[in-house]
Amino acid sequence: MTIRILHTADLHLGSPLKNFGEVARERRRDFLKTFDRIVNLAIKREVDCLLVAGDLFDATQVDAETVGRVQDGFERLAGRGIRVVLIPGTHDNVVSAESVYNRTKFAGAHILKDPVVTDPFALEIRGGTVHFYGFAYRSDRSREALESMRRREGAGIHVGLLHGSLKGSPEWEMRKKDIPFTTAELVALGLDYIALGHYHNVGCLEDQGRVVACYPGSPEGKKFGENGERHVLIVEVGEGSAVVEKVPVQSRIVDELTVDASLFSEAGALEGELARLASPDLIARIRLVGTVEDPLDIANLAGRLQGKYAWLELLDETDIYNSDHVKRMEREDSIRGLFIRKVHARFEQAESEAEQELCRDALKLVMGRFMREGGD
Repeated sequence: MTIRILHTADLHLGSPLKNFGEVARERRRDFLKTFDRIVNLAIKREVDCLLVAGDLFDATQVDAETVGRVQDGFERLAGRGIRVVLIPGTHDNVVSAESVYNRTKFAGAHILKDPVVTDPFALEIRGGTVHFYGFAYRSDRSREALESMRRREGAGIHVGLLHGSLKGSPEWEMRKKDIPFTTAELVALGLDYIALGHYHNVGCLEDQGRVVACYPGSPEGKKFGENGERHVLIVEVGEGSAVVEKVPVQSRIVDELTVDASLFSEAGALEGELARLASPDLIARIRLVGTVEDPLDIANLAGRLQGKYAWLELLDETDIYNSDHVKRMEREDSIRGLFIRKVHARFEQAESEAEQELCRDALKLVMGRFMREGGD
């Protein structure tokens, strides 16, 4: 017996996404579109279950539009005979009586809200029994809760849902309240597959060539660092086996790029390169580096590129300190030349890299003003 599941987590629906500035509202709509895309994918791939391993929502209280969108999606799945099993996460926990899961019905969804697994939740699927082990996040009961997921007796497939932190992961600093675990601890639970959530990048944990558990990552980039394609997992789970397929589902790509501006010295060349990299579905943070002859007018450059990206953040990390133009101006008998000589002298006397960086920034700022205002 095998079953097919669609495993997702960390959708963070309803997040304010203020870090995306003026496109935050559009970005929130992207997240809802991606949820709809996941529902459509579950139907298209004829999965037996949709598993949500925590943080479906970004907070315990959620706006009516977002709740309604999720309810509609779950009802569509139920109409196709697709079961939904989910656990609350850290963001959408059930500790408060005001939690969305305590105040709202989600028809067609089985929400595992107990603080520990007393008995696994069982469903009859494809003529066999599937046992689901999951609990609602509570920081004060993490160790007890993890132990409660040990496999019980009973024929069929045994699947876990866990919103927690792999010890030693480089993704972020693990905290005790994040329900920490090791791969060995998950293996010891004896389950056929564990659907993980909490970390926002995709990754699977294996033992002797067998997939034990996976993080699907967030299906939409919530911030810079959650770059590139975002996925859900289609998993064929059998007794003692799991075969995993990554499927991209994001509405837009979030990415961070570095461009060496020194390679584009001709007029308009840098703007042309940035336009070449652009896409209306790309949310980009681009660092401009390298030695340039004159300070860049970042605001003007970003303005001319408006509309070519979904959203663009330009970071000016270029340097004019060692440019030929600055060296020529340093020899001038002018206010500009005097300023450059004073900055260079201060740089040589600096006692730390931070002081040197301050000198570089001051030179770039003032020289940019000279250039724009025509001073000498």
